[in-house]
This record gives sequence, structure tokens and C-alpha cells, in this order.
Amino acid sequence: MKKNRILLLLLVCICSSLFSQVEIASFNNRLKTNSSYIKDIYAIVNKQDHSFTIFFADAKNVYTYNFNDLFSLKNEFIFENKRRKYKDIIGYSFLKNRDCKLYLKNEKNHFLEILFSSEYSIAKEFKPLTDYETYLQSINLNNKFYLITGSKEVNGLYIYTFDGDKPTRHKVNLENINLLSSSGGKKELVPILMKSLPLIKLDQDTPNSIEISSKQQKMYVQDETIIFTLNNNSEFTQIVKIDLKDFAASSFKIKSSQEKIKRHKKKSNSYLLNDKLISLTFSKEKLSFNITDVTNRKIIKEFSVLKTDTIKFRNSPITTDTNNYKKYNELKKTEKFFNTMRNANPAISALFSKGKYYITIGGSLGPVLKSYGGGSFGSSSTFTLPNGYSVSISNNIGTSFYHYTNSDESQFIKFSSILDENFSHLKDEKNMNAFEKINNHLDSKKSNSPFSNLSLVPFKGDKFNPINGIFKYKDFYILIDYNQKQNNFKLLKFTN
Repeated sequence: MKKNRILLLLLVCICSSLFSQVEIASFNNRLKTNSSYIKDIYAIVNKQDHSFTIFFADAKNVYTYNFNDLFSLKNEFIFENKRRKYKDIIGYSFLKNRDCKLYLKNEKNHFLEILFSSEYSIAKEFKPLTDYETYLQSINLNNKFYLITGSKEVNGLYIYTFDGDKPTRHKVNLENINLLSSSGGKKELVPILMKSLPLIKLDQDTPNSIEISSKQQKMYVQDETIIFTLNNNSEFTQIVKIDLKDFAASSFKIKSSQEKIKRHKKKSNSYLLNDKLISLTFSKEKLSFNITDVTNRKIIKEFSVLKTDTIKFRNSPITTDTNNYKKYNELKKTEKFFNTMRNANPAISALFSKGKYYITIGGSLGPVLKSYGGGSFGSSSTFTLPNGYSVSISNNIGTSFYHYTNSDESQFIKFSSILDENFSHLKDEKNMNAFEKINNHLDSKKSNSPFSNLSLVPFKGDKFNPINGIFKYKDFYILIDYNQKQNNFKLLKFTN
């Protein structure tokens, strides 16, 4: 009997570690005394000492809670009467004395900087140096904040730094950047980047969805370098690097596969994972994906399949999904996959975890992103969820999570492939990543909520969008789980 109990306890522990979250902290929002609902949440992590700060915002105030690296609450304070027109949090920075700054944006391309000190808070507005600049993205790197703007009229790319009292604008020299248009003619960088705003920023250690990775223009940050990958021309992946130490720019091209197929008869896309470029090329009769070493630009591995073949390198069924209604339609034959892909924007994404590469291959069959309120993507830095809330494009973790687990009127087709460190296919491998675990947890909460509808999307009565409450800490993710009735927050840990 005792042995059976031990076995049962062991089984529970194993299941808990595989499928459940771990609670690492809990606290009450005691600063909040008014009756307005919490509308936004944002967490920032100090890369030097691993302390972190969580901001909660309602219509009037911002509530701030500071934690140390042991997840203990250090202090808390309130910033009253915030300016309502600044709704989109786009980044942060930490000062040497551990004070922090939060940066917000409004719809008119104006910005707000709020300094949070242990003794006081100060807010000041600023805007780009010229009126013709458009917000493209932002970066948080080594506790510093960088703001990126562009102007397609003059092919101008600008990066703002915030080391002093006023922002400093650095113009990136693009004279030696040679790029091609979709038809093979010369094309300038900024018009390519601005063709499908908002510009997507990807975290390479985070699961990314088919919708996100189907974008032809992507942005990555490696060490102190911004990297743009451009797939507007099906013959190449065009790569542009910008060094944040001196703002120098360089570019090169990596050929796509199926070189004998004419440009207009094939589609391609790619995904950058550290120093490997994983590219996908699709034509009427053949699909192939390559792994290329970006340093020497040599192909390490190539997989391909014909329309009449069986896809031997896949680890999951081929599915067409509409996540909004939880529908999954499995395709049995490769031919049906090819027929569906003809109408898709090709996409490939990758994640390296515990010595294995997790590849997702497929395409987007519907709109990738929607602007808020029907506004122009040229000024948009958020998109609207089915429950009416907005997620900041600058919050790449929240954006990636939403599109990995949900889709607003969007369909896609995909299958997965798992490879070992040498890029050999692992036939019977399966995996559940952190986002899937978080989604399972949120689904169980939604199904028990009186505000949930049939598609498990909470009505606006919930007044809280949990998606912005996900942030990356070291090598795992933390979900800020909110109990509205008790005004209580739990920090839950999830791992890949």
C-alpha cells in the first residue's frame, strides 16, 4: 500500500512538472483604491541584477511593484494622473542607480518618457526630430532603450538613444546597402521595411507562430546588432545588419533553393536562428527548406519533398487551423498540402531547445495582422484582439504568444519537424513548449469564467487582457495571473 502511494505521488510530480505551472510569488495590488479596471500591464527586467518591475495601469494611474531576483517584493509606488493619450508602452531603460524609465507612444507619433525613482516620478514628452519620420520599432538592450524611425521619402533610417537629458538621433548610413525589388530591380531599404508595417520584432528563443513568421520583413537583435531579413524577392533572403556601437550598416544576400525555377513561379521565406538561416521555398511541384550557415553562407542541410511524395521529415499531422473557433482539419495527402499552399504566404519558424531544433513549416491563409480601429499601419504600433484589447507590437513576447495560440479571423496551414543538433530528423519526437502550457492554463481559467463565450474568448467584462502579462525572465516565462475579485496577482513560471 505504501509503495503504491509513493508511485502515485511520483506520477503526480512528473505530470505536474510536465504540464503545470510553478507559482513563484504572489501579492495584492494594495496601491489601487479606486474602482476603475486595470487595462494594461507591463513587466521589465534589469539585465544586470535580474531584479524586475511590474507596472499596472488603469485609466488614471500607474501602479509599480519592484521585485528582487529572489522574487521578493522590495518596494511599491504609484504614479498618479497619467496622460491618457499615451496608451502604448514601447520600452524601458534602467539607470545606474537602478531607477527606471518607461516609454509610451500615442497615435500621432509623439512619445512620453516617465522616470520612476524611489522618491518621485517625472514625465516629459518628446517627438521625432522631423515630421516625416514614422515609428518603426523599439529595442531594449543591456538596460538601454533605442527608438527606430524611418522615412521612405528620403530612404532615411534613424535610431534614437537616451543617454542624456534629451534624445540623440543617429542617422544610419545606407549608401552601401544594395537591395533588390520583387522583380529584380534596385530597391531602397526603408520603403521595403515600411511596406507592411508594423515591423515585427522576433525573439529567437521564443516560439513564433505561422502568422508572425509569414511576414516578409522581420527584425532581430543579436548581441549589439539589429538584423533585418527581407524576403520580398523569392530568389534571395536579403540581410541588413546595423551595428548599434557605431550605427554602420552592411548587407548581403543568401540564395533561396530551387534556383532553376523562375522567380515568379516560386515563393520563399526564411527565419533567422542565431547564426543559422532556415529558408523555405515552395513551387507548384516541390517544397524545400535549407539550413545555411550565415557566417560562411554555405548550406548545412537541405530537405525537400515533391507533390507526389510523402513528407518523411514531419513530426505532426498537416493541419489547417482556425484558432478562433478551435477547428483543426487534418490533411492526409501531400498533394492537398501543396494545393492549399498555393494560396498561402509561406512561413517557417524555428526554436532551439535542449539540443533539438523545433521547426514549423506552412503558410498563412489569411490576414497576418490587423491595425487598431481601422487605422493606418503606417502609424500603428498595436493590433486589436477579439476581446477588444490591444497588444503592443513592441511587446514581442506578448505579440508572439497571442499569434502562437490565437488567430483573429485568420487561417493557416502547418506541420512540425524536429531535428537534432546535426540537423538529422528525429522521427518520433514530440514537444510541448511554454506557450502551449500557458495557453492550456488560460483556457482552463476561461472555461470556468462566467464571462467566457463558446470560443473561450473572455467578454469585455473581464476588463483584463492577460496577454500583456507574459514576460521572459532568464530562460523561462512568467505569467502574471490576476484574480480580479481578490485584487491579487500570482507569478507563474512556465518553461519550454
